[in-house]
Amino acid sequence: MITSSLLLASETTDRFVLVGYGDVKYESADVADTDAFSARFIPIFLFSLNDKMHVEAELEFGLGENGETETELEYADIHYFLNDNTTLTAGKFLLPFGQFSANWHPSWINRSIWTPGVYGAHGSSQAMDPLLPILSDVGVAAQQVYQVGSAKVFVDVFMTNGPRSEAAHDEEEIEDDHDDLIARFFAPSAAADPDSEEDGHGEAFPEVEFEATSSDNNSNKAFGGRLAIALLPSIEIGTSYYQGAYDEQGQLDITANGFDINFISTHAIIRGEYIKTETDSFVERDHEQTIDSFSRNGWFLQGTFFVGHAFQSLGSTELVLEYAETNKIEEAERWMVGVNYWLDPRSVIKVGYEDTDVVEGPDDTRFAVQFSYGF
Repeated sequence: MITSSLLLASETTDRFVLVGYGDVKYESADVADTDAFSARFIPIFLFSLNDKMHVEAELEFGLGENGETETELEYADIHYFLNDNTTLTAGKFLLPFGQFSANWHPSWINRSIWTPGVYGAHGSSQAMDPLLPILSDVGVAAQQVYQVGSAKVFVDVFMTNGPRSEAAHDEEEIEDDHDDLIARFFAPSAAADPDSEEDGHGEAFPEVEFEATSSDNNSNKAFGGRLAIALLPSIEIGTSYYQGAYDEQGQLDITANGFDINFISTHAIIRGEYIKTETDSFVERDHEQTIDSFSRNGWFLQGTFFVGHAFQSLGSTELVLEYAETNKIEEAERWMVGVNYWLDPRSVIKVGYEDTDVVEGPDDTRFAVQFSYGF
């Protein structure tokens, strides 16, 4: 986690530190038919129990459509530092799958106003059906760092409660927008295309939830991790894996594989991720029930260009371009262009326009202005 690394590296003797971020946004969206302001405040609490143990927790406060205050526990965990290179974690934490979930999602770090199209939730509704949410869960994890010449190798592994089948329709409806988005991630509105060779099941896409809870609907745990190599501070490349059984019998799995890249130079930042998911489901074959798998994939690439470096009169202005697409089931593609102006190293005004083309569904355009800050 970024916060735990900063805390470990800090030379301060203070036992408690309050950091965090927030944003205020105006957004106009076609499909959602919205034209409104919104605001969020996300404090992060860091507490040092001793030199070996640190606690961190992140809360998100936002306003709902009816004026109610919405509160969510993003994560709350404890880190135990075995040594300078080995960290053990327990609690609710952001899973080390890719880089966006654990490192880039705060609004003042993400160069775009919106979450990339392959991910969902976290203050960003969208017309695309995402592949994954911002993954967080309850469990244990470990991180090991190796120094190999001038490079660093990061090894992360985790085990958590895992996903579960979506609640039956006759149960209490989910009211919170964030929860509703999570319930949709592996439940696109359209069934698989019967003409597709790989996904032509003729069955409805399985419905799965990823929201972290303190319970597990089966005895199988989700597990996975990330392996990355970094030539700091210029480039980091990683690959990730996630697998978990989601039905009560523990027979149906969701598997995700990912690849991520982060390149930083004097004049630009290039970030991107590729994700492929395989979701098991029971299907009928010759009057018998068998297990088949639904496959989806997608990727995004985001480029940030420091135009102020080339034209000094523009100061700390950035140009941001992003492309995302999802394939096979619920196909869509999205272009985003934005201009950012940094007031100081931790506060930025962002203006963005986004155009989404959905193969089977309504297209969407969005325009937004956002003020983001970190503290």
